[in-house]
Amino acid sequence: MTFQRLRDVVDGTVPNAIMPLFWQKGGPVEVVREEMERIGDAGIGAVILEARPHPDFLGDGWWRDVDAVLEIARRRDMKVWFFDDDTFPTGHAGGAVEAAPPELRRQFLTERHTDVVGPARGASVIVERRKFWGPEAAQEPGRLIHVFAYPRAECSEELTGDPVDLTDHIMDGVLYWDVPAGWWRVFFVSVTSGGGSEPHAHHIDYLNADSTQLLLDTVYERIHERYADEFGTIIAGFFSDEPGLYNDPDTFEFGSQLGKAVPLPWNDQIADRLAERLGMDAASLLPQLWWAAGGREREVRYLYMDVVTALYSENFSRRLGDWCRAHDVEYIGHVIEDNGAHAHLGPGTGHYFRAMAGQDMAGVDIIGGQVIPGFSRGPFGNVSGAADGEFFHFGLAKLASSAAHLDPLKQGRAMCETIGAYGWYAGLRLFTWLTNHLLVRGVTHVVPHAFSPAPFPDLDCPPHFFAHGQNPQYCHQHLLSAYTNRLSHLLQGGGHVAPFAVLYHADAEWLGDAMPSERPLRLLMEAQLDADIVPADALAGAAIAGAALAVGAETYDALIVPGSAFLPEHVARELLRLDDAGVPVVFVGRVPEVAGVDTSALQERFRPVPQRGLVEAVAGMTDRAVRIRRPSPSLRALRVDHGEADVVMLVNESVSESVRTSVTIPRAGAVVSLDAFTGALTAVPSERGRSRTTVEIDLVPGGATVLVVGPPSAWHGIPVAPASVSGESVELAPSWSVATATASEYPAFTAWGELDELRPLNEPELLPQFSGTVRYTATFDAESDETPQIIDLGDVFELATVRLNGVDLGTRIAPPYRFAVPGGLLASSNTLEIDVTNTLAKAQPDFFSAWAQQDPTGLLGPVTIAAVHERRSA
Repeated sequence: MTFQRLRDVVDGTVPNAIMPLFWQKGGPVEVVREEMERIGDAGIGAVILEARPHPDFLGDGWWRDVDAVLEIARRRDMKVWFFDDDTFPTGHAGGAVEAAPPELRRQFLTERHTDVVGPARGASVIVERRKFWGPEAAQEPGRLIHVFAYPRAECSEELTGDPVDLTDHIMDGVLYWDVPAGWWRVFFVSVTSGGGSEPHAHHIDYLNADSTQLLLDTVYERIHERYADEFGTIIAGFFSDEPGLYNDPDTFEFGSQLGKAVPLPWNDQIADRLAERLGMDAASLLPQLWWAAGGREREVRYLYMDVVTALYSENFSRRLGDWCRAHDVEYIGHVIEDNGAHAHLGPGTGHYFRAMAGQDMAGVDIIGGQVIPGFSRGPFGNVSGAADGEFFHFGLAKLASSAAHLDPLKQGRAMCETIGAYGWYAGLRLFTWLTNHLLVRGVTHVVPHAFSPAPFPDLDCPPHFFAHGQNPQYCHQHLLSAYTNRLSHLLQGGGHVAPFAVLYHADAEWLGDAMPSERPLRLLMEAQLDADIVPADALAGAAIAGAALAVGAETYDALIVPGSAFLPEHVARELLRLDDAGVPVVFVGRVPEVAGVDTSALQERFRPVPQRGLVEAVAGMTDRAVRIRRPSPSLRALRVDHGEADVVMLVNESVSESVRTSVTIPRAGAVVSLDAFTGALTAVPSERGRSRTTVEIDLVPGGATVLVVGPPSAWHGIPVAPASVSGESVELAPSWSVATATASEYPAFTAWGELDELRPLNEPELLPQFSGTVRYTATFDAESDETPQIIDLGDVFELATVRLNGVDLGTRIAPPYRFAVPGGLLASSNTLEIDVTNTLAKAQPDFFSAWAQQDPTGLLGPVTIAAVHERRSA
């Protein structure tokens, strides 16, 4: 039977998968209307309204602008989401926190300490001690709740013995104590509302349901009160952006783990749950949250992180999600994931999957140059400092798609906020690369950042997609929109095939040194072995299907465990259970100890696999993976089983090398390829076996292909072009007449000059500051031919529209820049016209673009033409 999603793609009847941030800054409402219309014209079916900031949020000016947006959305059948606060990030609750009672504000646990030495009879210590310099000078000392003295080592700061409770030894601000022999550290543990990240000082306590209610009452309820009739129709839901713990004074300290001398999130629920889990008052153990105690600190640190992340999930994410679903809308967004922050404190939330639990899509973001083609290993500089290429290329998007696959609430949907704060150098070519990067990792929805109605040039985190008509690439934005919507639809709705699960490393990291999940993920993905990240929470009670692990709708042939120093006992028990049931469990690098118990069962049963040997060790454990003939580490693969057919997406993420190899898909059938820019299908020659199909691929750097494998009945009634083969190519090297037009001048071109050979037009003596469209015109002779041809432009920077003898051959916004020439169009004398559009970076060299390598301007070629002949499948 016909594969309906494929039919939808070819017919163009696919749902919207794009919802850009649409900033509301309080300008003239006519400008808001204009921008909203241009968003619709770009083939985009939804927006997320963000006050950035709006000067009259939830006031008359705000409602005026929202009314205008909703009126256009109704007329154009678009959806509207609301960024759920008056400023970034979510948590300010529209200013309600500033007037809230103390118990609804953020609270932190802090310690200060004084080292003493004994024996010392009659010793005393002044209790209150404030700094008189630096940002902490004005900080209130907070409410002192406990005083404990720990014996400590003489040659290190490790705590070595049992604590002594000195809380009752204070009189008139002085602690009196006869110090026993040895070195001691006296801890003063307090609760305070200050000391965390200063920009977030007036944010809610995400761990307190009553504090989260401030956000619901101030923002969510107010919007619902005004637009209740639109909820579930035009209004799609609410979007939270980067709500984090922000306990570290260094606002974006991505490595803020326990053991660092910073305040820690705290409230009465944390104290109560710690006591319940420990079976005792946790007060005497609190100093171990900051200081090592010979390994004894691991238990309280693990339990603290377990409790904090559970409270965040219950009292913030799930609470907001439950409210939305009760009001017929959805809840989406993301937290800060950068460089592993998703498993840390600071701007993170301690546990990515728990933070996403209440959301209807899983979410992440790629902004500020975090994912750059070519930088998939090691650190590289970007706006935020040193980015971890391995995490951003192999961990980030996989967090979102994994949560989408595992949590039924999300229905397989994951979204990514992307391309914001890259700078004007980032155009549709890079945006296409990033879209492919996300789609092939299982992300289904894109949140472009952003459309801004502020006067041009708006310095706020470009690129901006319309920019009052000043972005020369805007007129081609609809091509990427159609591409994204087609592939999003085609890659959803079936069974994602991931042969392997990789255990999420957060629980292990809370106990000590741990390999991040993205390390084995990279090794697998570079071998085209797809995998999901699976949190330990999902293992409890997970079903066994034969000798495979079944979690949600996913089935995994093996579980891969990143090496770590320790694992929690309950996780170790689950791994042993899986092994007993015959599910392969593979440890990478080392087998951990089990915190607090005898570790022999785990370490005697398992032997670790070295990182370099992982792929060889596990490749034979599955027959469901896409295979290739020769190693191609830059090739990414995604397989989705739709029943009627398989859809396989392949992306070459290399910046310099093509991938030419054979690919074997574990399904027998015929093959067609989809051009997702046009919706056209082409037959692909294949070699078919009983349970497999092999095809040849040739992907240029940055190139992508989508294959559909199955019986021809799956595309019955859909036009399929025959397979073809190109003849020998001939280079076209004429003289080129060059004319230019900026975005505001287009389509009126001004003659610039002649080029005898193609060269970068941004060279200093040519057009180094030009941004817009360059028109190349040339004539060439050829033999008049009824045979179809292919024109290949070679290197282009970065969008190209081609006309041959006055016939429009189309526009390409990313490699390969190949254009089909209909049979009979090629004449003895021909006029070739090529419009090439660059980005605004040359004319608007902004702060963010200064962090990036700039592409050249123009057509670099070589431009070739070749005859195309039909080739039949084997």
